[in-house]
Amino acid sequence: MITLHNDNFTLTCTESGRGLALTDRRRGTRWLLDEKSLGWQAASHSPWGGPGGDLLPLTPLSACSDAPGQLTITYQAGEVTLASRFTMHETFIEVSLPASTPEPIGCVTLPGSFIPEGERLKLLLPIMQGMLWDGRGPALSAIRGEASHQGFSMAFAGFLAERGGLLVTAETRDDCCWWYGKDAESRFWVANLQIASLGTMRYERTARIYAADADITAIARQYRRKVIEQGRFKSWAEKIAERPALNRIFGALMCYIGYCEDNEVNYVESCRKLKAYGFERALLYPGRFNIYHQDILMGGVPAINLSRAAIEAIKSLGYDMAPWSWLNEALPASPEEVKRLYRRSPTGEIIKHWRIDDQQWYLMCYSHPQDFQRRALQESIPEMTWDHFDVLACVPPMECYALDHPRHLGRPATRSDDRQWVRETFRVDQQAGRIVSSENFNDAYILEQDFGSVKAWPQYGPWPFWPVPLTMLVYHDAMIHSWWELHSYNNPWRGRTSAQNGLFEYGGGRPRLMAAMDALMGCPPDVFPFGAQYGYSGHGTETFLYKYRFEDPEVQVALKAALPVAKLHGRIGQQEMVHFKILSDDGYVQESAFADGTRVAANFSQDFVGEVPGVDHKIIKGIDRLGPESWQVE
Repeated sequence: MITLHNDNFTLTCTESGRGLALTDRRRGTRWLLDEKSLGWQAASHSPWGGPGGDLLPLTPLSACSDAPGQLTITYQAGEVTLASRFTMHETFIEVSLPASTPEPIGCVTLPGSFIPEGERLKLLLPIMQGMLWDGRGPALSAIRGEASHQGFSMAFAGFLAERGGLLVTAETRDDCCWWYGKDAESRFWVANLQIASLGTMRYERTARIYAADADITAIARQYRRKVIEQGRFKSWAEKIAERPALNRIFGALMCYIGYCEDNEVNYVESCRKLKAYGFERALLYPGRFNIYHQDILMGGVPAINLSRAAIEAIKSLGYDMAPWSWLNEALPASPEEVKRLYRRSPTGEIIKHWRIDDQQWYLMCYSHPQDFQRRALQESIPEMTWDHFDVLACVPPMECYALDHPRHLGRPATRSDDRQWVRETFRVDQQAGRIVSSENFNDAYILEQDFGSVKAWPQYGPWPFWPVPLTMLVYHDAMIHSWWELHSYNNPWRGRTSAQNGLFEYGGGRPRLMAAMDALMGCPPDVFPFGAQYGYSGHGTETFLYKYRFEDPEVQVALKAALPVAKLHGRIGQQEMVHFKILSDDGYVQESAFADGTRVAANFSQDFVGEVPGVDHKIIKGIDRLGPESWQVE
């Protein structure tokens, strides 16, 4: 038996490489590496290069301690051997996979999943705002990248036992994804997968393992400490010092007004109605499309294109306006200098992506948008005060195999190149003093983004995945987690969407439920009060048009739910979130707390009757006082 230890950890393993166990010496939990969660896959040459299908077993061959505080395990992956090194540090264990170039390796687990010996297990998965999973639900196997609605918003997995917790972080995250699942014997797991870069494992990969208390907040705050120590954190106070416009976020209504032209609505007058209703601040989007080719139809009508006079009139109310910056893909009707920068697959083909009716978009290489955006800020969207980018933070980084693009001339572009170019595009707006928003919360861009979107409905009880506010426990004083634009309080057209195997749902059109979640998370409300939007009819890519007006009953219900949430956000929006707890066994009653002492209690159930200790109110069943899907603040 090989044994390593320091003040916080004991690490043991047999000389055969099997039986790896990590003991948390402070809390007493002994974590066993789940050898069934070790896997690999052959190299893939899809446009995205990620894994697909089942993983093959990664088999331990031998282990040795070849230096103080180090354990090396050698594994068999087909015809190839791989060596994984565990190095003890004072507060964490680093797991590394040295660079290698054998062609067959497309992905490999690092380090695998863990099981607490003799204790019940729950997993924390940062999907959307975060998910708590105790293993219930059907058998499944899912591989997810970052963001992408059902991918990972932060680069970690959490393990909760009864006495202790474990945090596993992906330190190299440009070429990685996450594998979680449950088998027929009810074993469930989550593991990081490191994937090949340009076809090989050509650079060293690393992960870290931290011990923590057996608590959701403790796991999130350990991750927070890590990103702060690594310089991957910038607080609202720091951001506002650089871009004072960010002060206008707090207490604002997220106000989506549709992608489509609506000649029947007076946008300025409708904004005046919002102001009269009590919304002193609002973040409207989109006022105009910032795209490579303007002549598009959605639901049979052109994209929204507010005049500069209308935008200035809206801004005079104290409101902010953003364009829809859709730069990740381009139509074949785009200018030639744009089409020359289409992303290319390993076989040299351009790659289809979004489609509306008979309009087909193709993916762009991300080496280009920063140049286009720099011109757009001067020429086509100079009056805007914030910017919303479609997809850029949502889609995981991709490779580009074109050899004639100026920023990677003569060589394919890596996912790390892609990542850097997205960051540079966001920085173009930051340098202009603008608020930066993009689809999907993705903390790979925490220094470059101010808003990220997509949240799940707070549904508990029998649901396998329980949404919990991991993103805000880490980043509330640095970034906002909003709803996807089509999931406004009053808009049900693009929900409800069920995750794989019915793990959870997300969507719009449930104002009280969504307002309660926003209050608990300390986020601004989101309403679609007027404007036009396209939807898909269900017949392929065929679209239809729908509209909202300020006076619509569903809009009025949504605004009523949103106003107190906006006021709460004005009070706590810049505060650190310091506490979260599930108060009822069925998960439906929860509380959160912020650094200024504000505590929020939320009831997502129709059935709970009781009190929240320390909060001066009762949570009442039915429609009495607070009612179902309600929240109250101390």
